[in-house]
Amino acid sequence: MMVKVKECEKRFGDIRIFSYSRAKMGEEHCGDACLVEECDGNNIIIAVIDGLGHGKKAEEASEVAVNFIKSHKNLPLDKIVRGVHSALSGTRGAVASISKISDGRIAFVGVGNISAQIVSENNERGEKLQRHLFSASGVLGWNLRHFKVFTYEFMSGWLVMNTDGVGHFIASEYLSENLREMAMKIMKEHGKADDDATILILKR
Repeated sequence: MMVKVKECEKRFGDIRIFSYSRAKMGEEHCGDACLVEECDGNNIIIAVIDGLGHGKKAEEASEVAVNFIKSHKNLPLDKIVRGVHSALSGTRGAVASISKISDGRIAFVGVGNISAQIVSENNERGEKLQRHLFSASGVLGWNLRHFKVFTYEFMSGWLVMNTDGVGHFIASEYLSENLREMAMKIMKEHGKADDDATILILKR
């Protein structure tokens, strides 16, 4: 059986984005999903969604989340998260990382077992600063507790977001201007065959 795979590559001015999703081995349906859209006039919203479990029900949950975000992308992030939580009521539920990118800044929310890392470039010293972004406990559609919108300075560098179908890795060890090559190397070395897996990389 062919494994369901989806790739997406987009560019918005000085920002490039690549995402890759694949289903669990032997599955027709992928419970992971990504969203990349312009919002708020000239900003960008990106999201990585992981429907709980795998198979058709997980895929349906992630689609509900993506469709809600797409339809409400101009709302503040906290309202988007609460809206996704309500929209997912009665579904399998999902975990998610959602981010808005504006001039020199990233606003980020994570809920559940999902990962995000920023590797920033310091042009004056030529150094790279790595930061793991905080994700609150909970499951959208089931139990959303306290969460917070975090804001980070982001003039240049990489933002990497992935589901738990990708094992732990250090983003700064894989940096490349070729985002597809970077994503596929991470997926090859850390992707789990027994789970849906998704990675999204943004470069500014």
